[in-house]
Order: sequence, then C-alpha cells, then structure tokens
Amino acid sequence: MTVRTLFFCLFLLLGTLSKAVSKSESDLTIRRIEDEKTFVAITYEEHLKVGDRFSIHSDKTQEIIGLAELISTQISPAGYTENNFIVLKIFKDQIIFPGHRLKPLLLVTENSNYQGATLLMIRNTGENISSRYKPLYTQGFLVGDTAATLDQDEFLVNYLGQVYYGIYPRFTIGTTALVNAAGGLNFLGKYRIYSTNENTISTLVTFTRVPDSTQSNLNLTFLWDSFSNDTMITHNFLSLAVLAYDRAIETTAIKSFGSSSIQTGYEFILKSWDRILIGPNYNFEKKTIGGYLSYVAIWDRFNLNVSLNTVDIRADRFDLKDGYNMFLDVYWRY
Repeated sequence: MTVRTLFFCLFLLLGTLSKAVSKSESDLTIRRIEDEKTFVAITYEEHLKVGDRFSIHSDKTQEIIGLAELISTQISPAGYTENNFIVLKIFKDQIIFPGHRLKPLLLVTENSNYQGATLLMIRNTGENISSRYKPLYTQGFLVGDTAATLDQDEFLVNYLGQVYYGIYPRFTIGTTALVNAAGGLNFLGKYRIYSTNENTISTLVTFTRVPDSTQSNLNLTFLWDSFSNDTMITHNFLSLAVLAYDRAIETTAIKSFGSSSIQTGYEFILKSWDRILIGPNYNFEKKTIGGYLSYVAIWDRFNLNVSLNTVDIRADRFDLKDGYNMFLDVYWRY
C-alpha cells in the first residue's frame, strides 16, 4: 500500500466519523411546537431522563437562546421516542422554531450560560450539582434558616461546628457540635410541609440545653419562602421559644424565653448566583426592631457569608449584644 493510498483511506475514515458525530449531535432537535410552552424532540436509540434540563441553541449561530426541561417521553408505533419538553426561560426575546438544537445542561460546576434566576433554581434533585444553583439552606448563623431542606444524604457544615444532614428530601436534622462538646445539648429537625414553584413552607424544632446551666429550651419556628419574581425570594419566619425547663427547681414553663422573633427578609439572586440578603426583624423580649444586610458568595461546595447585623436599628455603636456587628459565616455543602 502506497503512502498516497494510506492517506486516502485515512481521509475517508475521518470523513465517515465526522458525519457520524454530526448526525449524532443533530439527532436531538426540536421536531414540532405543541403550544407556547411545550415542544417535542425525537430520539431513536438514546433514552433521556425525565427532569433533565437542556439548553436550546440556534441552528445557525449555535448561541443559547433558552432553557427547557424534559417532562415526559413516549415510544411511538414507528419505534422512535417522542420527548416532551417545557420551556423554562427564553433569552433576549428569542423565538423557538423546529430545527433548533438541544444540548444537556451540565451544572456540576460553573456554567456561564446558566445565569441566576428563581425559575432556574434546582430544588431537591438528589443529583451532584453545584450548590450555587440550589436554594440557600440558611441565611447565616445570626440571621436564621430558610424554608429549604437539604437533598437526601447531603451535608452542610460550617466553621462554628454546625452540622446538618438530609435524611430525606423533606427532612433535615442538625446539631451544633461546639455546644455538645462544652457539655450542653443541641439538636434540630426541619420538615418541609409544602412546596411548589412559588412557595415553600417548613417547620423547624430546636432543642438546646445551655452548657453549665440547668435550663433547657425548646423553640418552634415556622418558615415560609415565597418566590416573588425572577430574581427575588421573600423569607418569612416566626420563631417561638415555647418551652423552658429548669432542672434545678424542676419546673416547666410555657413561655417566650429569650429568642422569640418574627422576621421578613429578601434574597436577591445575582446573575453569578451570588446572593444579597436584607431584611428587618422584631425581637419580642427586647421590643426592638433590628435588621441585617448580607452578601453570600457561592462556589460549587464552599460558601462565604459576610453580614452586618443589629438587634436595634436605633443603636449608635458597634456592640455584639445591643448594637451593630459584623459577622463572617463560612460553610461547606456537599
């Protein structure tokens, strides 16, 4: 075999592979538009997973013009599979046509094409995705929880020794290890009662026995997250310290004890998926209006929360107890 013949054969082989790859890539295209929100794409051998998200690409420029989610599949009598998609978002007032291509949307790490929005937030999928695309489990040590729960078998740990674990998608348990190590006792359970694309409602029960103290406290908190618009979530919670027990005098009281509060806050989602948190709160015991302002920087596993907090907005000094204070919260979610 001559060198010329060898090169000719190699050229034919590369051409065949190129056509095969091209055909494989072009198989997943929009076949028909069902209505203003749904469309159908056809596959022959590939089986797609319901719930997976795809980016929609222009058939000419290949730019991303929108996002879609696979909602159902059915095999036709002809043997191919009809995949039904719902449109999640359209960019720059684009129009989707038959022939536009679909590509799997990979969210294990940062994806510059997947910009921050409430509609695009991934909630309780059980998949290994970057934490930047998930709802915040907590707004920080001094601000309080959200109504979100962790995925099943997901951990969240911060540098202050708080450890949370998702037993089920709706149920998360946790403890503060430093309190336990110091001779006290602390544990909590959060249960997600109700969840839709617009609202999430949860209840949180926290038990604490303070180190070097005979008193134990039980707090009951109701949490409600409302997805107000494309970039904002409203966080509401009512926390009641409903039970105080003193072992020294063997008495139990149903009362508000030290940490009851009501709070409404706002979470703004930036295009980078970082968050800005701001809101007021009312403390029942001190009868004061406080508030907070936080910036949350989020990576795939690492989260950094810098906040300015106060229990009384009328305070004119920096003081951890009665004035303004700065706080740094660092935690890992995996």
